[in-house]
Amino acid sequence: MTARPRLLAGKLRLAEEAVPVQLDMGGRSLWLRPDHRINGDWQATRDWILADREGCDKGLSGFLRIASGDKLRLGRGDAACQRLFKFPRSVMKRQVEIANDAGRLTISRLDPGGETYVSRVEDTAARLDSRRLASLKAIRGIFGGPIELLPPDQALMTLRKVNGLLREEAYRPRDALGLPGGLLCLPDAATPVIVGDLHANLDNLLKILSENALLDSLCSGEASLVLLGDAVHPQGDTDLAQMDSSLLMLDLILKLKIRFPRNLFYLRGNHESFDQSVGKAGVPQGLLLKSRARKLRGEAYADALAEFFELLPYVARAEHWIACHGGPPRGETTVSDLVNVRSRHRLGQELVWNRVRRPNYPGGYGKRHVSAFRAKLGVDEQTAFVVGHTPLSPEGTLWLDAGNIRNHHIVYSANPDKLAVFVGPGPDLIPLVYAAEALLDLTNALDVSAQEAAALAG
Repeated sequence: MTARPRLLAGKLRLAEEAVPVQLDMGGRSLWLRPDHRINGDWQATRDWILADREGCDKGLSGFLRIASGDKLRLGRGDAACQRLFKFPRSVMKRQVEIANDAGRLTISRLDPGGETYVSRVEDTAARLDSRRLASLKAIRGIFGGPIELLPPDQALMTLRKVNGLLREEAYRPRDALGLPGGLLCLPDAATPVIVGDLHANLDNLLKILSENALLDSLCSGEASLVLLGDAVHPQGDTDLAQMDSSLLMLDLILKLKIRFPRNLFYLRGNHESFDQSVGKAGVPQGLLLKSRARKLRGEAYADALAEFFELLPYVARAEHWIACHGGPPRGETTVSDLVNVRSRHRLGQELVWNRVRRPNYPGGYGKRHVSAFRAKLGVDEQTAFVVGHTPLSPEGTLWLDAGNIRNHHIVYSANPDKLAVFVGPGPDLIPLVYAAEALLDLTNALDVSAQEAAALAG
């Protein structure tokens, strides 16, 4: 493979496993590069990333992941490809097939009516790693030092400052009490990045923040980060009773909220609560979080944290998408009810606890509930509706058209192996899947001077 473009005539097997290449088809230049961790380890995934070259240079953009064992038929006929790359008519419906065999790629011509040129490009790994490391340093600057549990006085001060911001939070109609209500009405000026349940997995949040130039886009106001709730309480094969990771997750989110008050939004999930009913596998995580907050940081902090949970919105609405943590209510509701959700206890419970109907859960919500919810929010019947809360398999992170409901998607961002987000802009949300990566220790080990940290904090 050389830097000189070569017309794809049949099958091309890449002799070198991790050589990035460029595909030129129909006036579109696409980069096909091996996905690797920031330490250079590609063997962990052997996945490849396909992205628009111009989009890669601009920063926040979409991409397709071609995992080991996957095949991608590239062309206008693939909805995901067309949504992302917007191929012109000169590109065939199925022009090229890309097959990933344990990291070894085969690129095959499918339709002789379309021309595809393949060339080797410079290795992008060093440039991407440099940008990611800069983002991790900037997060250190925003946090004010190594990302570790804040001292009690700083934690309380940070939390009270955010509670003050939430009492005046933008884009939220006021409820009957004069407080920002449960409905968040976001403008379309900023590209949304929608994150599912994190469940105290700080590495995954750092991964999201450091990928795809997200932090730069937050700084410029070009992006909004929307967390769908359940950021706290560990899940999976971890100690379900330890709460320090939840407090650290909150510390970082609160610092980010202070830095980006009009571009970071946190919806309430069922785990944002001290209630005794909140937990996993018999572990009363709600009560344990309250107890740990009191012991580590005092009664005033625990009270302020309870207030923080109560101040969070429940539903986000934009022109091209809507979102909540659990699911739509099964009964009648109005926009006024959503705004005044604090006095509508049952409605609040449904928004954070409801789950989609499936064979082992016939009592869940279905298509008609989603349709009614869209109508009440004044959006089109096909508007994307994104929820968290209900991973449909232990190993998954993303489910499109979940419950056989068109444009109803579930995203879960706490998986220890891979994680997903949705990215706009425009009427089509683009699902992105990342390979998980241990980043907390790496971030804290970065050499950041006091002057650099001050500058990075913005």
